Amino acid sequence: MSSNGEARVAIITGGTTGLGAATTKLFAQNGYRVLATGLDDQPGFIDRLKEEGLPVEFFPADLATSQVSANAIVEFAISKFGRLDVVVNSAARISYKDVDDVTEDDWDTIFAVNLKAPFFIAQAAYPYLKQTLGCIINISSTNAWVVNHNNQLYDTLKAALNHLTKGLARDFRESGVRVNALMPGAMSTPLIEEWLEIYLGRTVHANDLLGPHVSTPELVARGILALASEDMRWVNGAEIPIDGGFHLGNS
Repeated sequence: MSSNGEARVAIITGGTTGLGAATTKLFAQNGYRVLATGLDDQPGFIDRLKEEGLPVEFFPADLATSQVSANAIVEFAISKFGRLDVVVNSAARISYKDVDDVTEDDWDTIFAVNLKAPFFIAQAAYPYLKQTLGCIINISSTNAWVVNHNNQLYDTLKAALNHLTKGLARDFRESGVRVNALMPGAMSTPLIEEWLEIYLGRTVHANDLLGPHVSTPELVARGILALASEDMRWVNGAEIPIDGGFHLGNS
């Protein structure tokens, strides 16, 4: 709840599956009005949350058209809720290929969704976040620090997202808008399953997603909710791993 008694508002990109879905639900359960974006809501996730009485809305957006989609997302949120307090840039694409197989289209797609979109959403949201002393949370990855085999595009763009986060935090600092990067490790999400299926060359089984180094989306979503809190106002421009310490190595 904001200082004037209004429920706070959050935009969560990629907000209908995986970590984004867990974050959408958790924020709504904790008093936020939430606008979730995605290519579509085929699972009917948002409708189910509405049936539970949670204050959520869905906006279809293809972040490959970054600036146009970013402006439309923010405009819809303001028209629907009248304010904006938190932006969670959770949407992402993967590209797991041998160097010889990477194409210019691969670069263009992952660059648009994983880096350009967070920038343009921040750009569009900033005038409204200034009014509420809000925040932006970019969902990066421990891959920004520790690279994986055949994962050049994803790893590079996550490292770039961290650097963008610090640049935006510096530029927005005087206005009271803070920007941080939260860096999950392995999680049992559709994105990780897609990556594993390519990596393993077979269908992913439940056992593939077990282990002490694999988190759940719900656990990481709690970290996002905490970072959005007013109690974390002094955290700004940070790159925060949230992987149980497994970025430190396994030995």
